[in-house]
Amino acid sequence: MSNMNANEPAAALTYGMSDELRNSDLLHQVRNLSHEDKACLIRYIYSVDEPNAEAFEELEDDACPYTMEELNARIDEAEEEIDRGEGKTFEEMMAGFKEELLWLK
Repeated sequence: MSNMNANEPAAALTYGMSDELRNSDLLHQVRNLSHEDKACLIRYIYSVDEPNAEAFEELEDDACPYTMEELNARIDEAEEEIDRGEGKTFEEMMAGFKEELLWLK
């Protein structure tokens, strides 16, 4: 029989944290966030800590921003696809995200 108690999973997740962080109100606040807010927080942390190198490479390729005409043409094209019944519903899109990103479940 193991000596594990209810705090062991939390202890494993906080391994390596400073005592100051582990004992701060921050962890309590994160635990109380909605699942969606936790996912947003994780994405934000990764974007700040380890910026996506590919996104920066695209910027270095002298990529020009879209003009208003180009943006409007893309919107028109998307609306035409919707009218033709192409594309995915919101529910289908979210199901795909949940399959690819298991931590969203």
